[in-house]
Amino acid sequence: MRAFFQFIGAKCLVLSAECSVLRRRGSELSTKHLALSTCLLLALTNTSHAQFTAEWEPAAETVVVYNPKFPGSEALARHYAAKRKISEDRVIGLDCPVTDSMSRMEFNQQLREPLRKIFTAKKWWTLDKDSVAHAGIRVVVVMRGVPFQVRRDRDAPPPQKEDEASVDSELTVLAMNAPPTEGALKNPYYGASVRLPRFTKAPGLLLVGRLDGPSDDIVRRMIDDALFAEENGLHGRAAIDLALKSGGFQEGEDWLTASAATFQRNGIPLYIDRHELVMRDHWPLPDTILYFGWYTMDAAGAVASPEFQFKRGAVACHIHSFSASVMRDAKQHWTGPLLAKGAAATFGNVFEPYLSLTVHFDLLNKRLLEGFTIAEAAWSATPGLSWMNVVVGDPLYRPFAKTGGTSLGSDDVRDYLLYQGAARRSPLDPDAAIKTTITALAERRKSSRLLEFTGLLSAQQGKHAEAIDLFDHAEALAASSADRVRLRLYRAEMLRRDGKPQTAADLLRNLLSNDSLKTEPARAAAESMLRDLGG
Repeated sequence: MRAFFQFIGAKCLVLSAECSVLRRRGSELSTKHLALSTCLLLALTNTSHAQFTAEWEPAAETVVVYNPKFPGSEALARHYAAKRKISEDRVIGLDCPVTDSMSRMEFNQQLREPLRKIFTAKKWWTLDKDSVAHAGIRVVVVMRGVPFQVRRDRDAPPPQKEDEASVDSELTVLAMNAPPTEGALKNPYYGASVRLPRFTKAPGLLLVGRLDGPSDDIVRRMIDDALFAEENGLHGRAAIDLALKSGGFQEGEDWLTASAATFQRNGIPLYIDRHELVMRDHWPLPDTILYFGWYTMDAAGAVASPEFQFKRGAVACHIHSFSASVMRDAKQHWTGPLLAKGAAATFGNVFEPYLSLTVHFDLLNKRLLEGFTIAEAAWSATPGLSWMNVVVGDPLYRPFAKTGGTSLGSDDVRDYLLYQGAARRSPLDPDAAIKTTITALAERRKSSRLLEFTGLLSAQQGKHAEAIDLFDHAEALAASSADRVRLRLYRAEMLRRDGKPQTAADLLRNLLSNDSLKTEPARAAAESMLRDLGG
């Protein structure tokens, strides 16, 4: 396999060099060179993560828990089990409150102890005197209708000694005979670089995911979208919303910065918002498959704008202490709104988790791009168990199990695959050569989008003048008014970052004076940006 990668890398380098020579001579790339280059790029895309995709048949190791007292909970559980081919005996109904929260006593009596008895009776685990010596169940899916909060028993506990928790995180340690209720337990799976079937240090650990949200229809859509993305591949763009925090909050900024580097290495075009406030209303984010940001209490900005919709299968998260303390409301906090906007999976906290004990975005995204399931990636990126965290979405969903293809694909993913193929060989190829290859492909294919992706890469690297030129070139090829507005906004933002606010303002005024663009929602972002520039 290593020899194959070296062969592909060498061929791509040769073709990249040939592209550069042809461009310098003012020649057009031949169809033969273009086709061969494309095939090699796609071959590399399809195989670069093969070592991470060892198959696992999780249906036999997954149980689904629903609440018969909550309308719709059983139907959703059976819909999910049918889709994932989970047998009837692994779909478990347990009567519990229909409220969002339950007391510690209710949790123990109505969820914890009944599940332990069922696991023992069905021989799904082998117990020793302390915990589980062997487990035949690895994943628990908690369905909409099961409470997601275990309420506090003790008033005013010391920091990080709280006894409240998420139901889901408490279920991860179901195998422990007497888990402590105060504070978080060290997660043995945290930082693990192997998928769950190969992890041997915590045989009783359960990976818990919740299929929940503002409505039954949204939950069904989450289930179906996960399966659709696994079958067809998840291709699109990422968005990162920095908050420019420092001091005790620097850790969160570092996670986002590291995630950006992960997206770049894996060939996912990325827009990074570098403002203290949340990404501005109506900022255009087409084909968004990954969104990570912070730090407002309720959904706001670009992803909350009326016209915004995630692409099918998207994974999204906004860090806030109480992002999932309300889960079944499409407007409050972040979990419900992100799901209502089309995300298939998100992560959150039902009570104050403290930043260092929430999901670490850098590890999460690294594992997702390595082919882990949502549950594997999230829990391997979360330091504590028996704490405040929830994974919302199909825990068996592997967004990047299918990383590419052997053909150019359909029109809506073709440019993403071409860009991905070039970016993933970046360890073998100087940055300038990557851009040369993509630019040559863009010119041959008359692809505004490939030029845009390359401009976003230059922007990420702080090469503002280079990004401006690429966005200008892309705008000249753009076929739709939405594309032209977005590229003009990118140019204005690059000018602002490059210390040229007046030029940026002139560009925005020109955009706003164009009657043919009046119906584009992103015009509102241009108006907002112009006001910020003093125009």
